[in-house]
Amino acid sequence: RIFPARGKVLSPAIRREVRGLLNRKPLENDFSGWQMPFPYELPSGAPCPICTLGECGDVNCPSYRPKHPEVREAIEDVVVGRSLECFAEAPGRGLDTYVSVGSGLLAQDWIILEKLRASAAELMPCRAVFVELRTAGPAVACEGRSFSGDRGLDMRQIGFASPLGPEFSFAAVINFQGASCWGTRLFDFCNGPGEDNIYVEVRESASGQPEDPGSLIFGIHRGDIPGDTGESVQAVGAMGTWIPGQPHLYLFSVSATGMMRIYIDGQLAMSQQGHPPRRVERKHLFVGQSSEEPSRFFQGEMRKIKVWDYCVDHASVEGLFADEADRALSQFATWFAKDLTTYTFGSLASYMAAVAEDPRFAADLMLRIDVHDEIDGYDDFVKKVLSQQGLALTLGGPGRSWQRQGAKVRELDINCKALDSAEAKRRLPWVYFGPGKVGRDHFCLEESRFMRLSGWPSGRCQGRRDRTRLYRSSQENEDP
Repeated sequence: RIFPARGKVLSPAIRREVRGLLNRKPLENDFSGWQMPFPYELPSGAPCPICTLGECGDVNCPSYRPKHPEVREAIEDVVVGRSLECFAEAPGRGLDTYVSVGSGLLAQDWIILEKLRASAAELMPCRAVFVELRTAGPAVACEGRSFSGDRGLDMRQIGFASPLGPEFSFAAVINFQGASCWGTRLFDFCNGPGEDNIYVEVRESASGQPEDPGSLIFGIHRGDIPGDTGESVQAVGAMGTWIPGQPHLYLFSVSATGMMRIYIDGQLAMSQQGHPPRRVERKHLFVGQSSEEPSRFFQGEMRKIKVWDYCVDHASVEGLFADEADRALSQFATWFAKDLTTYTFGSLASYMAAVAEDPRFAADLMLRIDVHDEIDGYDDFVKKVLSQQGLALTLGGPGRSWQRQGAKVRELDINCKALDSAEAKRRLPWVYFGPGKVGRDHFCLEESRFMRLSGWPSGRCQGRRDRTRLYRSSQENEDP
């Protein structure tokens, strides 16, 4: 998506006032949430044009900003320093495309771009690309219905005819009726029996008893691919994943590298390496019926059905960050309206396809900051989307940093002492930390106070207290 600038053009006075927020050292959150401490109103009385920008407030994050404001500044110094070395000091080179992976609510990106602008004119890009890992909207969605076993549903009938693959996700709240579901399929997106199927099959319990938890088989059947010598069918099975009469939220996803996952109520139930489906337009998008056995239909109920042509996780299913991200993107685009164009992509695969179609989207500077979830095939993806002299920095979380030099891509050693120190503290044993100290779980002052009042650590001084109480009791009972 392209995000156009909205609202009034910002005056130079307001811009100067907002940039004054960068001089507040250090920038600290005043509570454990998304928002940065940007005010909703500027001292002049004007509304703050970046008040909805925010950053991760996860207390379990090793670089949790309220406790580690020095991490934010250290990350910015690394990005600006490396960018100056790579782009500003080399003649004939400039930074055209800025890419941020897992960007959240854009506060960190806004600060970095403002610091790049202040450092050198060559470091102000003309386009900003944000790969939003958790805000991709579904390609098709419907309310769903009850399935009585006499017919299914073809989602082609509600107007969806776009290709699906190599990434795919399906989510629904499903209630299984019982043994009558055995051998049926929850969905079957296909071009015919045994031809490019993406399906989930319902299986009986291991004991064969109707009241025991049953199993699900998530499979991908690819048609003949020239040069492909692998198995045409890859499937992952999850035992004991459904109980008759109990509705749960199920999510089935496959990434562009073929990692297949099953989530139940937001918890990962099973993951296994398979292969991605081919990107083809499918003739049938069956829900509650099978292309293999057209006369057998699912019995139960499926509600809130959603299908993505991306690999998503449970946060995307609930749409937890969609509204916040749209508001932040709108304010970001308005702030940089005269400098750059803002683009968003719902997945790495869709961004890589855009680079293949238009080389101008190739990343000159790619940042992955504080993304602590594994991203399947991220290093291979980076090598395909970097420009001729592109730089990819991974700061916080798993992953490596890279720089392209002509046809070669070499790994970079990023030395960020503040970030390394914060992550090292995260790995230390709990015994080294107590109330009032920032330890493995980064407790705030209120949590530390609660622990002190509750007698942390439990049992540590209990033996001494018991001996003291026994001694005092014996003294009181002695004859004067």
